[in-house]
Amino acid sequence: MQTIESQILFVSPIILSAASIVMFLLFLRKAIKTKQKMFYYLTILFFLHILSRVFQIGQYTVDVQNRAELSFILTQMFHMLLLYTLVLILEFYSQNILFSGKNTIISVLVFLAMGGMISSPNLESELVDGRYIVNFAQLSPVLFFQIIFYIMASIWTTYLLYTNRKAADMNKQKILIIFLFFGIILAIFIPTIPNVIIEILGRPPGRSLILTLLLMLIIENAGILIVGIAFYWASKNPWLLQQQKVYLIVVYSHDGVELYSKTFTEKISKDDVLLLSGGFTAIGNLFQEATDAQGSINAILLEDKELRIINKKYFVSALLVDYSTQATEEAHEQFAEEFQKRFESKLKTFSGEVSVFNKADEIVDNLFY
Repeated sequence: MQTIESQILFVSPIILSAASIVMFLLFLRKAIKTKQKMFYYLTILFFLHILSRVFQIGQYTVDVQNRAELSFILTQMFHMLLLYTLVLILEFYSQNILFSGKNTIISVLVFLAMGGMISSPNLESELVDGRYIVNFAQLSPVLFFQIIFYIMASIWTTYLLYTNRKAADMNKQKILIIFLFFGIILAIFIPTIPNVIIEILGRPPGRSLILTLLLMLIIENAGILIVGIAFYWASKNPWLLQQQKVYLIVVYSHDGVELYSKTFTEKISKDDVLLLSGGFTAIGNLFQEATDAQGSINAILLEDKELRIINKKYFVSALLVDYSTQATEEAHEQFAEEFQKRFESKLKTFSGEVSVFNKADEIVDNLFY
């Protein structure tokens, strides 16, 4: 007769898969609708999560040892890919690149572990309450590489989030980073502990092993879901989807009159805004005269900064940021569209009164804070 713990261990992956399927469909819908890379990566993350849960269900369902072991190996492989994808997503969130040389060691550990799972997994199987509980043997090289991966991934992602937290100026960014940090702790760091115990002391008795597996399953899935929920919450404000710093947003008429400006740092004064407005107007005119180009400038690189420019029918909007991302472009486009929609009648009949455009603070607060 199966114990309650054993039954819960079997049912839990099914319940948790349902939550992952919901997140997968939500991010897939947003990816198709917005074409944002971050949503595609999050869709892949939850697809891998679903696959790992499917094979885990298979492990606890089959009554043949070699099939249970195969399901366990596939579960572990997709699980490693899942966590590796999570690391890459945080890299993309933090630095606007999916892969950097800094996480080469993490990549090597992932593929060493997966190679070991395929060639010589060194497994231990135990029949507990009618179900095969499979795990890596004590002192298994695969388990060793897994543990090192967990530790390295935890250190690297914690460092990324810590530096992002220090650089964040906006409350919503800080809240998102805090949620991501707790998600990483639950998904990567805490599950390392039982693996270390198994590596040093060996497998615990059957009943204790089931309780350990059940607890880690719940904690780990909670971590992944927290990451997903945090990014879904941020998806309502595209600016939050990638960590970046905004310095200034300014709107001026085609005649060079400043209609609206908002600075996000004390280093930029009102005089600087006026000089900047006149400066890139002159640059745009000079560029068109020198090249006979009829189009408008979309961006100007300023050493380690980028000035993004959007030309609309009645005005030009410029956004000064660290670097341009899809999140930057989406937020800036939304600002320009909303500004035009809200003030179109005033822009058509503009006669020099700019105080009416101060209400654009509401748009900025919604998109950039």
